[in-house]
Amino acid sequence: MVKVLLRGPLVSIFNKSEFLVDGDDLLSVLSKIDNRGIIVNDGKIKPGYLILVNGADFRLLKSSSLKDSDTVDIIPINHGG
Repeated sequence: MVKVLLRGPLVSIFNKSEFLVDGDDLLSVLSKIDNRGIIVNDGKIKPGYLILVNGADFRLLKSSSLKDSDTVDIIPINHGG
């Protein structure tokens, strides 16, 4: 199972900080925990989140495939003016 760790205000939104999820790619794993469209909407990851797979930004990885031993961190990027 893939370990998904939520950070910041996501913990209070989802009422938990850690999930163990079955899945073989990032989008399917995130979709399983996010049934309200907070992180994933219309099959795409919404902007405003730093998503790390084993400590590396998912946008820099060659594949979105995940293994049972992987850890996904979801960090909301809060900014304002």
